[in-house]
Amino acid sequence: MKKINTKILELVKNKNSSRFLYLISFIESIFFPIPTDLFIIPIALINKNKVLYITLLTTIFSVLGGIIGYIIGLYFFNEIGQTLLSYYNLENQFKLFTDLIIEYGYLFIFIAGFTPVPYKIAAIGSGFINLPILIFITASFFSRGLRFFIVTYFSSRLGASAEKIISKYFFYISLLLFLIIIIILISEIIL
Repeated sequence: MKKINTKILELVKNKNSSRFLYLISFIESIFFPIPTDLFIIPIALINKNKVLYITLLTTIFSVLGGIIGYIIGLYFFNEIGQTLLSYYNLENQFKLFTDLIIEYGYLFIFIAGFTPVPYKIAAIGSGFINLPILIFITASFFSRGLRFFIVTYFSSRLGASAEKIISKYFFYISLLLFLIIIIILISEIIL
């Protein structure tokens, strides 16, 4: 992990680091295994006055990548989607996620876009079950945007300690939000 962090810091000092971030955000939504957060934190630290701009473009490219994942699930699951899932050993998670998408639709996409749940699985799964594309895009945009905004905002405010704090507590924050959404879902089912 230390080697990855050192390499990321070298990359973000480059004048084209924002473009690199947008590319990472795009491909992470399809197949790239390293979360965009690891790249967006140092870029937000360096570009404190552009946090909203960086967040917006990172979100847009992430959702565009998600749309490619959706298309893979919809039209090319057997040729590409299955290969990606097998490569990352995510077949069991994919089955679970598609069941959750069928059951909860946009709410699960929102959860997957915000939490450490692999967004690429939610994107491919949404296409695979033919979830309406506008629902997928809308839920993705708001959840990915919220996630990236929280990360960039705290990075720009907390400075160099942001990476440690965010990586330490992001899972717990995501879990808390996930539990709140589950409670809301259960209360809707009961009522």
